[in-house]
Amino acid sequence: MKKLNGGVCALEDVLASGLHAGFKQQKKDLGLLYFPKGVKVAGVFTKNAIQSHHIKYDQALLRQNHSFKAILTNSGNANTCNGVVGDETVLQMVNTLARTLKIQADEVLVCSTGVIGVPMNLNDFDKKCARLVCQLTKEDSLSAVEAMMTTDTFAKQLAYEFKVGNKTVKIAGITKGAGMIHPNLGTMLAYLVTDADLEQAQLHSLLKDVVGDSFNCLTVDGDTSPNDTVFLASTGKVKITWNDETLAGFYRGLLELSQELTRLMAKDGEGATKFVEVIVKCAQTHADALKIAKGVATSNLVKTALYGQDANWGRIISAIGQSQPEYLQADKIAIAFESEAGYVQVCKHGVGLPFDETQALAVMSEQSVTIIIDLGLGVSNSKVWTCDMSLDYIKINADYRS
Repeated sequence: MKKLNGGVCALEDVLASGLHAGFKQQKKDLGLLYFPKGVKVAGVFTKNAIQSHHIKYDQALLRQNHSFKAILTNSGNANTCNGVVGDETVLQMVNTLARTLKIQADEVLVCSTGVIGVPMNLNDFDKKCARLVCQLTKEDSLSAVEAMMTTDTFAKQLAYEFKVGNKTVKIAGITKGAGMIHPNLGTMLAYLVTDADLEQAQLHSLLKDVVGDSFNCLTVDGDTSPNDTVFLASTGKVKITWNDETLAGFYRGLLELSQELTRLMAKDGEGATKFVEVIVKCAQTHADALKIAKGVATSNLVKTALYGQDANWGRIISAIGQSQPEYLQADKIAIAFESEAGYVQVCKHGVGLPFDETQALAVMSEQSVTIIIDLGLGVSNSKVWTCDMSLDYIKINADYRS
């Protein structure tokens, strides 16, 4: 796969913009992706029982299975738990943008992220939409990403070009997320766009599978948000004869994009000093491997030990047991840490091994650390991405509303 510049604007027929509209005290907080020729879209959403007002609206639109021309995003306000006013806010945002773009209201999808339980101030929203539309350009994917960000410290966007059969296709994505991140999505918004011609049913099947192997393999703090949304859109520009081989080839590209965006979110975890990959090998079932990987990655005790550069395997084996896999034999478990500084095994057959503390400290001091867990039971593997938990995580979240 060839990496491209430009984020989602690396694709033809995609325009973007972003500006400060006052939902946050400063920085961009209103973003737009515009598809003049329309796109087919599939979406997956949060599993949280409390959901943002935009989610019900978007889900109803997607069930109509028609073309869309705009995705509008605001940050700084989640538009969640605002009662009837929250539903009216969604409609006002959508209708105002549709009038400004001179398109139908049902061609607009909308997402919100930010503080929960505060009604949105839409004073002069028509003027802000006019500015947003006026600023649309083929070169400003970055502004659209920046307008999605809350506690993120850097913009996350990628674009690739690769072969599917004998055709060259492009795929790109933008995403936000640094806190309230946990499997079943987190406080994350992700918009993926391809020029491969796919029907909505194909998009939905691909998206459902890829989310399970990427965004749902990420945890920062164990909290899931009411706002989580992932869209996969197709401009339909590149016509492909779809069969098992070409679909598998496209899925590999989609998965690589999604996993790399996922890793970027883990690296930007609130207050994080380390990117951490948890690999579980030789489980009896994939379900057990994934359950254990998520259990270890979510453990605050493990994450704080990582921040302290402590090869504390006892916390890891405790988290393994706490995850309650169907098949587990303690006397077969092996645990090791690996980074650019080397490899150190700390547990074998469920028992601690003597190891060089100086070497272990060197391994744990790197910015990227891998935890390797071998269950010794079967052939199923899984991996999950996370980060450490620092004092800054507490500070960021203690000060969030201020």
